[in-house]
Amino acid sequence: MGSNPDIGELALVFEEMAQNPITGEVRIKYRNGRVVEARLSDGDRESMLREVAFSFTSGVIRLESLRGDRFEVEAELKSSIPDHRPVVYLDQCHWSTVSNSIFDRARVNGRDYDAAVQLVELAESGRIIIPVSSAHALETSALFDAKRQNLAATILKLSRGWQMRSPVTVRMNEMATVLSRRYGISVTPPELDVFSLAAGAMETDRRAYDTSGLAPGIAALVDRMTSFSAIYDVLMNPEKVPSPKPGWHEHFNKVSQDPEFQARKARQKIIDGRAMAIVDVAPEALSVSQRLGIPAPEYVSVALYEEIDSMPFMRLYGDVIGHRLANRARWEANDLVDILFLGCAAAYADVVVAERAATNYLQRAWGERETECPVVAKLPDAIGAVSQLLA
Repeated sequence: MGSNPDIGELALVFEEMAQNPITGEVRIKYRNGRVVEARLSDGDRESMLREVAFSFTSGVIRLESLRGDRFEVEAELKSSIPDHRPVVYLDQCHWSTVSNSIFDRARVNGRDYDAAVQLVELAESGRIIIPVSSAHALETSALFDAKRQNLAATILKLSRGWQMRSPVTVRMNEMATVLSRRYGISVTPPELDVFSLAAGAMETDRRAYDTSGLAPGIAALVDRMTSFSAIYDVLMNPEKVPSPKPGWHEHFNKVSQDPEFQARKARQKIIDGRAMAIVDVAPEALSVSQRLGIPAPEYVSVALYEEIDSMPFMRLYGDVIGHRLANRARWEANDLVDILFLGCAAAYADVVVAERAATNYLQRAWGERETECPVVAKLPDAIGAVSQLLA
């Protein structure tokens, strides 16, 4: 073995590497059965994890919480063969139902319980993908004590490392793809895997971990283990984190009550909603255009508006805004989270289970698209849709 071996060389010798985040102790199991233990740091006494382990055989990361919850992160395969398992995105209220079906059975009615049990079985058997998103992390952080830990444990166990990328990342990629084609940019952005096992996929601003001096494969492994450990540790912490209260929604409340706007025809309101969506993402559009080297960025918004039908998430984002404004819907602070994350999921997932109001406006905004709207309001309906996909 060389002085700076990569992961392939280590896999020939080692079977498993495990760390206790609290004590800083590391255990390495050799393939011949030998075990070596050492303390490499002082650890973190506030960590909620008692073990983080990596299997050199399967590529799976295993994590165990202080209270005994066990999670696995699927191996990130390098194969170019796409993963065709159905993706089911759950809104937070439905994650709560699934969690209660495990930890508080009396709070779940019969049909929802049966559906939740089936969903758990499908996820644990690896037949479907149920991703976690940063919206789930945000809303879970607003809880505390056992309720938070039960919900977090459910999400982390069933998601198995799968994440939905940040909606900001997704729409910037859509814009970059459209603008590259529109302006004849030779370097086309790579196709984005909206649902991913990549380290930090759900983050908008990717954290950088110091892996200097390590071989590429080891650097990637350290980054991966550190990233997932941080996510799982934060979510399993029972302390409450206050949720932000953005003022984004107030502008739309003013527009929806404006007499001049309400006097317009329904079709014009939908057009206005798309225009507002483009205006809403103008800073991101400017960033994308500068990165691509587009010489006249002042015309980028016009180009994006004209190409909005070819951007699945941006199109739905604009149509939801137009539909809600046309119906004088009252905008609340949390609507931004719902529209961003449920809208992104609806544009790319196979099944989305949302709360009733969001289901209604997403289905109506879906309009006459070529495919059927994947959004449903009930877990039993989701099971029906999944069963058809798996048939």
